[in-house]
Amino acid sequence: MINGRVICKVLAKLLFLEAFLLLISWGVGILYHENVHAVYGFPMLIAVGLGGLLRLIGLRSDNQVNRRDGYVIVLLTWLSFSLIGMLPFLFGHYVNCGVVDACFEAISGFTTTGATILTNIDTLPRSILFWRSLTHWIGGLGIVIFTIAFLPSLGSNNLKLFTAESTGMSQDRIHPRVSTTARWLWMGFLMLTAACTLSLWIAGMSFFDAINHAFSTLATGGFSTHQDSILYFKSPLIEYILIVFMFLGSINFTLFYLSLFKRQWKDLFRDEELRFYACLLGGVTLIITLILIFVQGQAVEMAFRHTLFTLLSFESTTGFITCDYMLWPPMVWILMLLLMAVGGCAGSTAGGLKCVRLLSFYKILQSEFKIMLHPKAVVPPCVNHTPLPLPVIQRLLAFVFAYMVIILVGTFFIASQGVPLLDALSIAMSTFSNAGPTVGHELGAYDSMAVLPDSVKWACCGIMLLGRLEIFSLILPLTPAFWRKD
Repeated sequence: MINGRVICKVLAKLLFLEAFLLLISWGVGILYHENVHAVYGFPMLIAVGLGGLLRLIGLRSDNQVNRRDGYVIVLLTWLSFSLIGMLPFLFGHYVNCGVVDACFEAISGFTTTGATILTNIDTLPRSILFWRSLTHWIGGLGIVIFTIAFLPSLGSNNLKLFTAESTGMSQDRIHPRVSTTARWLWMGFLMLTAACTLSLWIAGMSFFDAINHAFSTLATGGFSTHQDSILYFKSPLIEYILIVFMFLGSINFTLFYLSLFKRQWKDLFRDEELRFYACLLGGVTLIITLILIFVQGQAVEMAFRHTLFTLLSFESTTGFITCDYMLWPPMVWILMLLLMAVGGCAGSTAGGLKCVRLLSFYKILQSEFKIMLHPKAVVPPCVNHTPLPLPVIQRLLAFVFAYMVIILVGTFFIASQGVPLLDALSIAMSTFSNAGPTVGHELGAYDSMAVLPDSVKWACCGIMLLGRLEIFSLILPLTPAFWRKD
């Protein structure tokens, strides 16, 4: 059954981690001479106090974590981080509608969605802008995975936590030890963040803007330090740099690590998911670029740059904006929504269905056609020359079915609250894919979600968590069967 003491012990460590993150943001406020002591001091005391209490409860735990404990830890971690993470927005009075807006902003940050209810971003203190970006960065690869990497280990039990939070169809490991895998993933993530920061700084951003946008880019989040997002800088060079790092943030980090540090470059080019991702992005980019050139008369370079940036922002679920895509032909909007639903690669910080799932569906369909022509043939669907076992196929079908149900139910509920249908569908897909930007008549490229009813904001909070934890990790602990003794 559930080991309550070990759950309390792990949660205590995680809350101490959040207190440390709040301390960093507090330090940024002091650096820029901002009067934000209460904004970060009280939440930090709450995190430390609650963490200390949980640590006392888990003092005599036996460190044995089963699979159910892992799911409970991940669920409670994301809920507690979001609830405490909203307090700076609430105590600083940076939101208009109190708890619901603060909770929405925090969950959007930690889940790397990037949707915002703020309408005055340029006037906010730098410490709160840094806190928004930091929630992206820490939530990118996963809060629990960060803990596995850098805090005292739970030994072999780390695998349960790693599995419960990791996204995608499989959890590839760089090293037999999960803690070593998590550590290398985070070190690679840190190196990419540093490279992105340096590149943006050299390209003309201030250092503060550069590090914040690096956090958002590598986490495929989308929070910006300016209301106009990347359009504020009016720099093609910055846009091309962000294109490179958005792409890197949306591919499998394990694959990237093996290619960069282990010199296994052939695996990078042989990976079917990466080729599928690149071909899908390239094909749609070509189509829309031609539409903008010949239908709207845009210059070739501008049409290509805006198209590639916007589509990659949608498919990687980053959510940065450089132009008003609502001025593009309506047929283009459909392609953008489809790319957002597909998302990036498994094992990345991107959201969405993940390209490997769509690729697997194609392989299953291809296999079924061959069997129809040759009934006695044994043609298992294969991805990267590896047959897909029946349990994986079953889980794939279950996930896609749940994905469609949640999108439909979410769209129906949002539309029932008075939101136009196109906007409702776009909001449901955007929040569930952890993308951020929307396509609609009331919510376009630069519009804030502050205009939405409170009921829709609460629904979006739940949908964002469902998308980040890929449905099962959130829903499973809420089922009665989960709590029954075997």
